[in-house]
Amino acid sequence: MYERESRFGVLGVVLAGLVFSGLAPLAPCAAAGSVYSLEQCISIAQKNNPDIAIAGESYRKAESGLLLSYGRLLPGFSLDFATGHRFYGPSSVQFDASGRPVQRDGFDYEDYSFRMSSDIQLYDGGGNISRVRSSMSSRDAAREDLKYRKDVITANVIRAYYDLLRNKMLLRVQQESSESAKRNLERTEALLEVGSATRADVLKARVRFSNTRLAAIQARNAVELAKGDLSVLLKMPDSDAIDVDTTMTIDAVDLDSEAEVRHAMSYRPDLKSLEYNIKSARMGISAARSGWFPSLGASFGYGWNDRAMAENLNFFKNEYSWAVTGYLSLNIFDRFQTSSSVRSAKADARIAEYSLEKAKLEAAKQVRNLVLIITQARERIAVASETVEQANEDLRLAEERYRVGAGTMLETIDAQVALTQAKADVIQAKCDFLIATSDLALATGTKTYQ
Repeated sequence: MYERESRFGVLGVVLAGLVFSGLAPLAPCAAAGSVYSLEQCISIAQKNNPDIAIAGESYRKAESGLLLSYGRLLPGFSLDFATGHRFYGPSSVQFDASGRPVQRDGFDYEDYSFRMSSDIQLYDGGGNISRVRSSMSSRDAAREDLKYRKDVITANVIRAYYDLLRNKMLLRVQQESSESAKRNLERTEALLEVGSATRADVLKARVRFSNTRLAAIQARNAVELAKGDLSVLLKMPDSDAIDVDTTMTIDAVDLDSEAEVRHAMSYRPDLKSLEYNIKSARMGISAARSGWFPSLGASFGYGWNDRAMAENLNFFKNEYSWAVTGYLSLNIFDRFQTSSSVRSAKADARIAEYSLEKAKLEAAKQVRNLVLIITQARERIAVASETVEQANEDLRLAEERYRVGAGTMLETIDAQVALTQAKADVIQAKCDFLIATSDLALATGTKTYQ
């Protein structure tokens, strides 16, 4: 089997350490909630998410349908017992042998009856067998759909988790940028007092500081929005109670898009569910055709009644009857019901086949796109990490040139902006890589978290 577990290594997302130069500890922006690991968030979502619960109930419903189909193969059996008090009023006037009128008195008695019956359909043109097989395929399709729904929720949680992590890291970068701009403003104001800077330099430094404060406010708001998205998936109404660990690892792997596509065709649960739907629909055709064949069955019945319960309960010494019956039935003309059912079943089978073909085409396209996104994100990480180092050195030189009067404030501000952007690019690239890796696991049917 294609080595998935080792290659993705639980998506390569098990928490380790995201470290790059220039990142200081995150300053608190709100009351910190409980820190959840990615595994904890996925576990909570698997238990609480209503979409998974709906898919689970659909699977149980499909199992019940299979049980019903099996029941049609078995004989039916019923027992009935009834008792009551009967009262008859006086009868009509009658005449005795002498011609005198006689009126019979009324009478009453206890009445008992017992019925037992059983019937079985021995042959119905293969309809019941086909319905059992169709129900089995429907059950299997519902099971695969449940698996896929769990995978979808897992991928959504991973995306929301890393979106929150991304925004927390970007907030950290913006706060660092704001602190750097503040120090630069204070330094410029001090140089103005000794005549080593101009008022224009101070104004530029103040504008830069104001812009970083606005960016920090926007980043803080993005963190709260990301918390809300994650809390919805976890079904936790209090988003402030959620916090995530800002550490992660990047496991770079070489991906073969065609191998990924082949794995998706074989293991993706939603595609397997559609394949089972095709099997179920084809069995539906056989079940519909059974209406053209005769049905063969047998039944047994026994009945007993008595006006006064026998003391020894020996039914066969009282009024009883029993019968064994066999029957053969052929519907000569059913007003085109069977023909209509067969045509409808064939249409359902073709629809299922077209749905699978369409899903496979979309899955292949999705997998190839994700492989490109992952490859691009991996390259972005390398380039952005180098840019951070270069931007740090450029800022140091710009500040030194400005200090000795060989540079301008605009150069220093440009260097600060470039460093902030480079740090943000590293964060964006790493989170995009991890999210795309999660999406690829979903698209290929790779097991990520249990």
